[in-house]
Amino acid sequence: MPRRLIPGLLAAALAWPLTALAALPVPGFTARYSLALSGVPVGEATVTLDEPAPGRYRMRSEAAAKGQLAMLLPDRLSEEAEGTFSDDGPQPGHYRHERRGGRERESVRIDFDPAAGEVRIEEAGSAPAKLALAPGMLDPLSLQLRAMWLLRQGRPPESFTLVDDASPDTYRVESAGRETVKTGRGPVEAEVLRRGRPGDKRTATFWFAPKFGYVPVQIVQTRKGRETLRMTLIDVSGEAVR
Repeated sequence: MPRRLIPGLLAAALAWPLTALAALPVPGFTARYSLALSGVPVGEATVTLDEPAPGRYRMRSEAAAKGQLAMLLPDRLSEEAEGTFSDDGPQPGHYRHERRGGRERESVRIDFDPAAGEVRIEEAGSAPAKLALAPGMLDPLSLQLRAMWLLRQGRPPESFTLVDDASPDTYRVESAGRETVKTGRGPVEAEVLRRGRPGDKRTATFWFAPKFGYVPVQIVQTRKGRETLRMTLIDVSGEAVR
């Protein structure tokens, strides 16, 4: 299950308690998703957001195959991001990605250091790298959180730089209106955002539901016009839905 197929929106921590985010501008939640690769159902993913300390956010993710496919796809993908909120939204601090359980293992750690003006990347099998910290740089999970924050603020989508390894990519996000999505919680109206780069053959579309505090209820990735990944909400709980 390649890491690139599941960028930041797969997240989970079923064993961790959910803390209310009364002090943060985005309410906490736990969301569970069905996961399909190239149209074939393979497993589930879970995304959680909580507040480990006053003024700090923490997002975790985990995705894994289920049933008989777990024997063919034993990999488990996990991510975790922490940061703070400022008047300009979420400010990433630390990000970690791990892939384990299968033949291949991956480990990535990214530290955003505003004081030093740099981003430090440590990736298993590669030499440590440094990037100059620039506005709009986000890890995959903080990117999801920023999209939710922008929608809650009524602000338009924007360009950003995704940092998930030592070769960051700049993307443009555009609004694609509203649509109703069939979910495990029934039909849900959602704001649609589309992500891509000029001339890029890969796109990603996100459906964020206002009734759930703009928690994403569906994510679809395509490559050369063909669907490669689909995540659809099964259930959601937490402050975002109260």
